[in-house]
Amino acid sequence: MVFSMTGFGSAEVITDQWSVKVEVKSVNHRYLDIQIRLPRQYQLLEESLRQLISVGVQRGRVEIYVKIEELSQQDRMVKIDRGVLAGLYKQWHELQQEMELPDLTFDHIFQIPDLVRIADPEIDWDILTAVTKEAVTNALEQLNAMRTIEGQKLAQDLVVKMDRIAQLVVEIESHAPQVVDNYRSRLQERLDELLSGTSLPVERFEAEVALFADRCSIDEELVRLNSHIGQFLETLKQRGPIGRKLDFLIQEMNREVNTIGSKANDLHITKAVVELKSELEKVREQVQNLE
Repeated sequence: MVFSMTGFGSAEVITDQWSVKVEVKSVNHRYLDIQIRLPRQYQLLEESLRQLISVGVQRGRVEIYVKIEELSQQDRMVKIDRGVLAGLYKQWHELQQEMELPDLTFDHIFQIPDLVRIADPEIDWDILTAVTKEAVTNALEQLNAMRTIEGQKLAQDLVVKMDRIAQLVVEIESHAPQVVDNYRSRLQERLDELLSGTSLPVERFEAEVALFADRCSIDEELVRLNSHIGQFLETLKQRGPIGRKLDFLIQEMNREVNTIGSKANDLHITKAVVELKSELEKVREQVQNLE
């Protein structure tokens, strides 16, 4: 199963006490990078959500937005610093004896920092965690469904491109033996022109041809290139993250193609190498989208 690293999902879970809305999206990234956006008062949920996401997504930048709304109306705990209030009242009463001041009101009291504190009720974290995880799980299912569809399309496109690469390799293989024969003919023609009226020992001539044949041989590179193509296609059938392995295989294929281009002294092979490099670049760009 091939997964794309690009996708989107959303979900909402509502209970008597909580409403949790989740949106999750993923894009390409070299590693797994999880970014969670939670209301400040619910930051304790982050670690459990991070673990949940890392099970469902192996690679990519994942951004998840969680909106939590408390539906039930619970009494808040109001605390008044009685010591501060008593001291304030005493001082105010004394000042009233000296100057005309109005009586203390709630408006005055509530303007004094930290005199009145309103505490939120205790949160049942087990219940809230379960509700939030359910919403995140549902959103991840949508995300992975989209990633699966996109991954299948990418895999099909990669198979087509790899078939074209294999065809170009076959063309090079079929033309490679002619490189030495063409060199032999060209060398013989030049020697005939330069050594007109003289002769060159056959052994010396064949040694020169053999040296060229050894220097421009691309048999090993072609064998490795075909092996990499086979591994690439087999990897596409595997389950789990395969993007990094495919990226490595593309690098190795590029290495072999570059070597073939530098060793094969032939116009036909050079043209095939140019097209091969173009196709491999297209494959590399697509592989960057795979998990």
